[in-house]
Amino acid sequence: MKNNYLIALLLFGTAFVGFTTSKKTGFKFAEKSLNGFCNFVPSGLSLVDGDTLSVQSFYMSTSEVTNQEYNEFLTDLLRKGDLASYEIAKIDTTGWTRAFKNASMEPMATHYHKHPAYANYPVVNVSKAGAELYCKWLTAKYDSLSNGEMMVNFRIPTRAEWVRAASGDNLDAPYSWNGQFLRNEKGCILANFLSMGSENITRNAVTGEMEVVKTDFWMDSDGADLIAPAKSYMPSTFGFYNMNGNVAEFVSDGDLAAGGDWFSPGYDIQNTSIKSVSE
Repeated sequence: MKNNYLIALLLFGTAFVGFTTSKKTGFKFAEKSLNGFCNFVPSGLSLVDGDTLSVQSFYMSTSEVTNQEYNEFLTDLLRKGDLASYEIAKIDTTGWTRAFKNASMEPMATHYHKHPAYANYPVVNVSKAGAELYCKWLTAKYDSLSNGEMMVNFRIPTRAEWVRAASGDNLDAPYSWNGQFLRNEKGCILANFLSMGSENITRNAVTGEMEVVKTDFWMDSDGADLIAPAKSYMPSTFGFYNMNGNVAEFVSDGDLAAGGDWFSPGYDIQNTSIKSVSE
């Protein structure tokens, strides 16, 4: 199934469940390496499409998977000679220019995934199959770090888990900062999204309806160069970054991604926002 425009700017969050509490050296080493990488989400409720669902506790990476982390995975596949997996997991840099049909995106296609300046930025232009292989590789990596003493299963979170991580205990909160607005009381923007103002609104002289006037890009003074670093803005109540906007994350439920991205308007980066990532 071919990926469309949206997948060019999406990536995945990684969740894992079920690890033992051994006090052996191998476990301690692996546990220390997880510190700061993942946060705990307690059991609770999640509101998805009007249904209140019960979600069991789990851990999830505190931010979107970065270029550095994903490139480590790709490098390891090449080192092992696993070319079949590499072909599935490799980054499709042409997604930048294919998505926007804009020559100005060539620098992003050339530098975004490899230049050290973007090492801590979210990896994009990856397929869901590649994301699943990354989770499988990460599971094996932590099993090796703990000498088999830590039972960890990294995977893409379900949509209910993702919404639980974003919303916390306030099921009605539209955004992960537990607020109703996209700016704080000082006027500072709280996420990376497609910001539009009155200058983009017009009244249709025939219908009398309000319409959005299309421009190449709507940008706000949030300091982001299209995509922001994986750990940007204020984290959610459970300590997760960029749950709203920046880049959307794969969920395991079908061909879907949650939370919107930097090219989504504010209404489309809510905790419950979802998009199809396949044709």
